[in-house]
Amino acid sequence: MQVLLIKDIDRVGKKGDTKRVTEGYARNFLFPRNLAVPLTEGSKKNVKLLEASWKRQEAKERDAAQALAQKIEGLTLRITKKSGEKGRLFGSVTSAEIADAINAEAKVEIDKKSIVTDHIKELGQHDVVVRFSGEVKATVKVVVLPEEETPAPQAS
Repeated sequence: MQVLLIKDIDRVGKKGDTKRVTEGYARNFLFPRNLAVPLTEGSKKNVKLLEASWKRQEAKERDAAQALAQKIEGLTLRITKKSGEKGRLFGSVTSAEIADAINAEAKVEIDKKSIVTDHIKELGQHDVVVRFSGEVKATVKVVVLPEEETPAPQAS
């Protein structure tokens, strides 16, 4: 069955593409979620009208992403974690913690899925890439510091 994609779908295609998919996939997944429509002459004409609108929307989203990227570019975040000898952490610094730190520092909501890094497992400075949309990226420095242990009060 030939369908016209209305939205980008991973491993299938981009918005505006025509693809051949199985009938069950189209009927049970694509159509109910408004991700595609059956390919007809009318839908072909409709897509040509919508493409200009899609391009304007993409430009708007790209401009917004670039503004966010400029706001957080070069930001230095300090995160304290418990660490053992030789600078190894007990656990790791996750992308969710980095997203929370960016939110606290720059007052910008960042989705943890847009942060591109492995779990940071050592003390020191690490460069982390935040990917917004397409080619828009920003680099943030994450400095992982050891957590200062407070001595336990002694019982008298």
